[in-house]
Amino acid sequence: MKFTQCVPWLKAVSILGLICCFGFTVAAENYYPAEVGNTWVFLSADGSEQRTYTLEVPEHTGLEGLIALNITNEALGTDVSVTDTYLITVENDGGLLLHQSAVNQGAFGIAAATFNPPVTFFPAELPLGHTWQIVVETQLKLVGAVTSTSTIEVVAIEDVETPAGVFEDCVKLKINQRDQLALAVLRETSYQWLAPDIGPVKYLNDQDILYELQSYNLIEPSPVTVKAEKTADLNGDGVVNILDLVILANAFGKDSPDLNADGVVNILDLVVISNALD
Repeated sequence: MKFTQCVPWLKAVSILGLICCFGFTVAAENYYPAEVGNTWVFLSADGSEQRTYTLEVPEHTGLEGLIALNITNEALGTDVSVTDTYLITVENDGGLLLHQSAVNQGAFGIAAATFNPPVTFFPAELPLGHTWQIVVETQLKLVGAVTSTSTIEVVAIEDVETPAGVFEDCVKLKINQRDQLALAVLRETSYQWLAPDIGPVKYLNDQDILYELQSYNLIEPSPVTVKAEKTADLNGDGVVNILDLVILANAFGKDSPDLNADGVVNILDLVVISNALD
């Protein structure tokens, strides 16, 4: 049995079919919460398919901070299901980087891709009119080399109603995809809606099949903490003031003084020291 969102002979190779459903940022408008354990469940309009997105710690990887996005598609009432996996990390500014992807293409095998260097999967901010591209190169059985170029644009900010609730100020993304094969070029357009502090809430694929959020579970983010009492007093004068801010600013990008113990001096340390100002 084939899932309805697949093209008749080739499931879309682009990872943009799932970019719609998650993300990571520390900005005020967090359209894609990134905690491991987060889960989103979608149902197709006809009730025949369920898509479940989970963020997990991957196995057998040497890169610190790597997160696995597992997307499982199920044909309800049957034992048919497939899972695609995307390995990602979060940048200091909240942007999302894609390192590897493995998409199940049925009879055509697994469309695997490695990005070295990693590519921007989601930028840190999504203002109206913002556009970016993702290019995926892979090999498939019978088809051979495939190059998929996806152009994503923020086309609207609007409210969305789903079975899981009403969500205000959602970002609407238009996703134009072009798949270059040896003997053909495939094109398709889909749309995705992301809600602030929730993540994905609705998706319309190129076949006009609508998927709506049914339920979700978001893990509470870990608070930013200081390693030890009075750590923010960087010059040891007994008070946290502008002099300590100057010291911290001059150390940006280094490994010390790292106030929140994440291994680098960045904007998060500035938040810590700002909260400690006397």
